[in-house]
Amino acid sequence: MRFAVPGAAILVALFLSACQASAPVRPTPESATSGKEDKCYQEFAALKELDPVSYEKYRQQMQTIDENFGIYKANASLIDENASEIMLTEVNKMLSLVCIRINNAVYSNMVDRVQSLNKL
Repeated sequence: MRFAVPGAAILVALFLSACQASAPVRPTPESATSGKEDKCYQEFAALKELDPVSYEKYRQQMQTIDENFGIYKANASLIDENASEIMLTEVNKMLSLVCIRINNAVYSNMVDRVQSLNKL
């Protein structure tokens, strides 16, 4: 009989996790959102060095979102609840979209670098 160390390690981990006295800690939606924002900001900062052209494009997109959100915040007390909800939903959707674009740009840049290394 063959003994696989990785397989045994997984089984031991499953066995030990079943014996836990307390339930595992699950992140709250706020902390998960904060983690996504932090990751987006880190990738955005990295993009500044990796691909300055893409960085500038996404910086302009973020600036447009920020300007529109600033106008909304300045007039929030004058806007009804439905319009406010629509604006906040749209801002969050656009931020998420730009963060996905940033993530893709960083990933594509790394793939390009790996391909250039493979040509050595």
